[in-house]
Amino acid sequence: MNARSTARAIPLLATAGVFIFFAAMFAVPSGYSYGGALLLLASLIWLAGRPALTRLTVTDRWMIAVLLLYFAIPSAMTVWLNNNLNEIDQYSRALLAIPIFLLLLHVPVKPANIWAAILIGVTLSAPLAWWQIHVLHMGRAAGFLNVIHFSNLTLVFSIYCVAGLYWAGTQGRHVRLWQAGFLLATICGLYSVIVGGSRASWVALPPVAVVFLVAFLNRRNIGRLALAATIGAVVIIGLFALPNSTLQTRYEQAVQDVTRYQEDQPDSSVGARFEMWRGALHNLRQRPIEGWNLQSYTQGLESQITQGELSPVALAFNNNLHNNFIQAWVFTGLPGLLALLALYGLPLWHFARQLRTSEMTVRVLAFCGTSTVVAYLCFSLSQVILNRNNGIMFYLLAIAILWGAMSRARCQASPG
Repeated sequence: MNARSTARAIPLLATAGVFIFFAAMFAVPSGYSYGGALLLLASLIWLAGRPALTRLTVTDRWMIAVLLLYFAIPSAMTVWLNNNLNEIDQYSRALLAIPIFLLLLHVPVKPANIWAAILIGVTLSAPLAWWQIHVLHMGRAAGFLNVIHFSNLTLVFSIYCVAGLYWAGTQGRHVRLWQAGFLLATICGLYSVIVGGSRASWVALPPVAVVFLVAFLNRRNIGRLALAATIGAVVIIGLFALPNSTLQTRYEQAVQDVTRYQEDQPDSSVGARFEMWRGALHNLRQRPIEGWNLQSYTQGLESQITQGELSPVALAFNNNLHNNFIQAWVFTGLPGLLALLALYGLPLWHFARQLRTSEMTVRVLAFCGTSTVVAYLCFSLSQVILNRNNGIMFYLLAIAILWGAMSRARCQASPG
């Protein structure tokens, strides 16, 4: 392939990779990985041509450094503590995201292609969820992910679609078509969240709602947003009150779990989390900087259990603490925890700075980026979401795609 052919192929490959990544997220087994692999291939071909990296800002360089550090520091701590080397495979996703990040900063992917892929992806989640619930008679829809990540990611897609309604308003004669698509996709996404039944997903809604108000609330639309919020609250209350409501069942189960834990019965979903966190924090007081080797950590838990200080349920989850922050701190030490915080903190700061910009495309993309980080911060409180392939790949690639699209939109808004 000559240089001219490569120059024409790279934008097509990048667009196809982004499109497949979002559109195949739920309806195709490991669908996200095909889009990610195509983006990686495109980025490596592009970098092989030794392009001039002229679009890199200081913040872009900091993001590259954060990705590199998130690979290097936890990997080094894993080796030093003699923990499971398979964990390095997950950290390597951050290293592989660097060429993709560079590609998407320099090779444009049109927002319309990104939005179309998001619409298709989340809309397809609903019939799959319906099939699993009503035909396969599964208790909770999981798609091709798992119940928790299916709920989490369909919620993130739904949040994107709500923000997309604002972008749709800039699309001239196609505005009604886009608005209809976003409304349908939002309904499909929320249906998937509900039948997925993950309580942790709903925890992200209040902070994301605050981000939404920061981005879009003004004197002109305060009445419309208040009406929309009221309608939304009525719908949720109605869904909660329905007979055999999944929302009500999951809420009552959480209340029951907390009550049982207070009665010294920690053997439940919520109670087990409380107990394993209590054991982890006890052990972290002994080694707050360097962290723990898994074998030594397990022996510490066994000692606590023998002395009656901890329930045996904590030992069943000795290598999965159901909290990304505690997990990183225990098994990669304080350096690993700081690397994780940087992976969340820098994108949060970068996107949040643009939440009140006057250019609507930039603002919508900034909201989506900020909401992705905020949602993941919430998800990370009750699960080790970045230690699963779909969890870390979605976070890294969504951030890279939104970052690149927002950078290009900013350049177009102020070409001078």
